[in-house]
Amino acid sequence: MTSSLQDLTNVQGDILLDGLPKEVETFWFFDIVDATKFCKNLRVVANREISSTQDVREKRGEIKAFKQQGKAAGGLQVPTVGANISFSAKGLKKISPVVGLNLTTNDQDFEAGMRATAVDKLADPKSPMGSDPIWDPEWHGHEIHGVLLVAGNTPALVKEKLDRIIKLFDGSIKLAFKLDGQVRPGEQKGHEHFGYKDGVSQPAISNIPNLTQDEAFVPPGQDTIDQGVILCGRPGDTQASTRQPWMVDGSFLAFRKLKQNVQDWDKFLVDFSNILGTFSDQLAEFDDKNIGNDPLRNNAFNFDPTGLNTASTFPHTEGSRLLCPIGAHIRKTNPRTDQAPLGRPSVHPHRILRRGIPYGPEISTSPLAERGLLVACYQSSLSAGFTFLQQFWANNTSFRFDGAGLDAVMGQTNGVEEVEMLGLKP
Repeated sequence: MTSSLQDLTNVQGDILLDGLPKEVETFWFFDIVDATKFCKNLRVVANREISSTQDVREKRGEIKAFKQQGKAAGGLQVPTVGANISFSAKGLKKISPVVGLNLTTNDQDFEAGMRATAVDKLADPKSPMGSDPIWDPEWHGHEIHGVLLVAGNTPALVKEKLDRIIKLFDGSIKLAFKLDGQVRPGEQKGHEHFGYKDGVSQPAISNIPNLTQDEAFVPPGQDTIDQGVILCGRPGDTQASTRQPWMVDGSFLAFRKLKQNVQDWDKFLVDFSNILGTFSDQLAEFDDKNIGNDPLRNNAFNFDPTGLNTASTFPHTEGSRLLCPIGAHIRKTNPRTDQAPLGRPSVHPHRILRRGIPYGPEISTSPLAERGLLVACYQSSLSAGFTFLQQFWANNTSFRFDGAGLDAVMGQTNGVEEVEMLGLKP
């Protein structure tokens, strides 16, 4: 029988308990140039510089105590920085002859690599001259054996730690490219550029050991999933019995760089909220407080202008497709009770933990600059996690109901610009 996690020092710190505390983060993608030297130095790096879940737990406790003691006044912070390391299948293959790894992971999508699945499974835009995905140029010129992710609360701390790790590897790796992200300022801290913030939509993980009552608290509405949905070799991992010892308590990292067209997104929300009668300019509250104060009428998507001010026009039916559109991102990627045959228990094996960070400047300071989200998510199976969500839910125009259309935020069609969708506007 598979046993539960007991040692928090055996799990890298960005996976559980909300991940590494971060205000800035660098993803440093690398190629291994000397596998023997790299493996020798990896143990030193792991022992000195790689953060565990226990490290994160202690640091978050320190931050909480600092705030409770009133020391955070005036913007003072506890200096915070942490690092994790992840390998691609090609990276593991590179070091396997040195350390003797059995590379059977039972995850075809991981072993194939994202480039091989990007067009057929993820529906990334594809080159008109072939089957390669249209990615930023830096992704095409390297094998990419791994990534160092370093996160902290100042750029200086992150750079200092990253430089120290690179020095410890002593020339055994070289930079492929790096990507930098930062949380948004002020009241938008924790929100991505479209304005949304993860909350109870992130699942909690069951039976994490040694937590205080506060640390183990699960807010109302938040799902709790088995450890093995995220951690290899733990209860809930469908491949637990076949995991190699080196894989236990590890997790597969899926990384994506998603550009966000914030100007058009914001315009879409304003234009069509007014058409639907939800009135982004709040005139509804001024003209008719009943509309502004009635959540059913304010969020119903079965628009009927002749009955806009009639409450009976907007009856609420459990399981309705009208209060939350069936193509909405929050419903397509977490269908909850929509999903057959068991509802939420049928969804749980496909849950992921998201640990991404925005990139690019604020639209108010540089409206024409590129911005978006550096997506980093963890799961014990890419085939059941990120790849599944993208291929079978987000990109499936008939999931979970006929006419649902693409996921309104992350659905893809290999770059086809127009798609058939039901509703007022795709």
